[in-house]
Amino acid sequence: MDFDTNKYKVWKLPHPMLIHWVLNPGLAFNELILGQRVPKITLIDKTSDAPLMERQYIPCPHCNTIHNGTLWAKQAAFKNWFGLFCPKCENIIPCLWNLTSLVLLAATFPLWGWFRRPLESKWRSFKKNQFIKNKDLEPITAKNTSWLKMGLIYGILMFCFMSLPKVINGDVTSKYIITQILIWLVAGLAFGGVMKLFLGRRKSV
Repeated sequence: MDFDTNKYKVWKLPHPMLIHWVLNPGLAFNELILGQRVPKITLIDKTSDAPLMERQYIPCPHCNTIHNGTLWAKQAAFKNWFGLFCPKCENIIPCLWNLTSLVLLAATFPLWGWFRRPLESKWRSFKKNQFIKNKDLEPITAKNTSWLKMGLIYGILMFCFMSLPKVINGDVTSKYIITQILIWLVAGLAFGGVMKLFLGRRKSV
């Protein structure tokens, strides 16, 4: 699939952002638990001065449709375990895999491998219905994105998966609990701030 390089900047490996996604072990959580995926190819509109999140486009190699990247924002950004579902041709847009995710999937294959096909079939139906429900919603922009909410949700999720199991086991003190809450609160706010600076900026990239 060829792209107009006068209009688009092509992000693919070995772009630094994508290398980070592949190599950072912590992002296996995002892939395997949250179902957040990164396409192998992302196009950035060089002719627009809109915020970065509004200049991202994702091409489907099956039907050659170039989708607005915000199709996979908010709720649609999650539960993409099998890849990004193309709402036009209903095929899967190829995505990157985090190396740690691949190791964990390989190690646990005997537990889930037998059920992959029925799970994918149900997932496809779910994603198709999700896009149908979302098609009439207000377009997602940097202006109507709640970066604070994004950060707080990230912090809460990380606390639940990283710290809460120890709390439930009862092997920790109240000081530990308070410290963990503060750590993930700060981490969540920092995450939301970074996303706002990166995705909400208007500077050309």
